[in-house]
Formats: sequence, C-alpha cells, structure tokens
Amino acid sequence: MKNAINEYKEILANHPNLFSNENAFIKIITNESEVQDWVKKRKAELRASGKPEDWASIGVVLNDPYIIVVRDLVEFPGEKRGTYFRVINQADLRGGQGVVVLAEMNKRFLLLNQFRHPTRSWSYEIPRGFGEPGVPADEQARNEVDEEVGGKIGELIDLGIYHSNTGLEGNKVKLFYAKLNSFGLPAKDEGIESIFWVSLAELENMIASAQITDGFTIAAYTRAKLRGLLG
Repeated sequence: MKNAINEYKEILANHPNLFSNENAFIKIITNESEVQDWVKKRKAELRASGKPEDWASIGVVLNDPYIIVVRDLVEFPGEKRGTYFRVINQADLRGGQGVVVLAEMNKRFLLLNQFRHPTRSWSYEIPRGFGEPGVPADEQARNEVDEEVGGKIGELIDLGIYHSNTGLEGNKVKLFYAKLNSFGLPAKDEGIESIFWVSLAELENMIASAQITDGFTIAAYTRAKLRGLLG
C-alpha cells in the first residue's frame, strides 16, 4: 500500500505542472529534506501543545475514485512556511474533464431538483459531472445530459473553463451551453427528484432571489448571457 508521501511523489513526477512555482506568490516546497525538517519541527510543536501530530503530515490525505486531497508545504510571502490543502479531480489527472451544461429547448431552460449530500438540502441546478478519464469535455457533456435526464444534445457551445473554489479546488471545469433535441426521465439514482423547464426570465429571477444557489449554474448562465447566447 502506498503511503501519503509516496503517492505525493508520484503525482509530482507525473504532473509537475501542478507544482510549478513560476510566477507563484505562494511557493510549494518539494525538496524532500526541507519537507522532512519542517514536518519534524511542526510535529514537536503540535505534540507540545496537545494537538494531533498528523496535522503536520505532507502528502496525499485522501485518494478515492473521484478526488485527491493533497496537503502541500508552502512558503508564503515573507518566507513564512505552513500547509495548504488542495482538492484535485481524478479525471483531470487522466485526460478527463468535469463539465457543466446549461441546456435549452424551445426557449426554456432545463433545471434539476437534486438532493446534495454535502449541503444536506435540495438544490435547483443544471446537469454536471466529475468527468471520466480519457473522455473529452464535449463528449462528457453529452454523456452527462443523457445519463441525468435521458437528453440528446443537438448543438453544443463551449463556454470555457470555470474554477468553482480557487481557495480549495484545483479543478478546471468546462462550461457548456446546449440546445436539446429531446429529453427523458430524471435519474433518481443520482438524487434527481424531478426535472422542470423555466423561461429565461424565470431562471434569472430564481438566481436573483437566491432560489438557485449553485455556483456552477450561476456561472454557466452568466457566461452564456454575456456572450449573447440567451437573447
């Protein structure tokens, strides 16, 4: 079984771009001896204060089929060193891409009424997915709409990259605007209770009144609106 630091070294070797310090205001420390010295000192400080020593661990904190959580040793401006978490999408490391799709049909927009475990609440949002290794973003967008609502995309327009939480997530999600040719039933096994269609005015009112709080939905709408795709 790989340990946290060995998994970390593997990611560093295979994806050096994720550790680049070029033009970086916060620099990642990857020199092994420097990391070990810092960890040893920090563990002693934590032990003396009665706090968990694993707070000083550097490397991969979680590695599951969907995400990797990494704790880096970093140097902030002023040469102060500390740790910083990052969440990385597994698909991003293996030629895949997370996607979000703002879908329209007959001048109405598709919304899902979906239960989200992290917030323990229902959410109005548009289709999206983590992505699959080796699957291009445009293909993944078509797959997500098919899987979540049995929909078939006619026209698909790339709206560019979106970062949902730059303070924690290193993921690049691709936004799309799509025109559907057809749709089917919601995928209840993915927590989708129902689907419904709203006009542009209704969509904008739901965003303005905070009925829609999902950042991906708001971002896709904003990008499409500013590009003149929504009329």
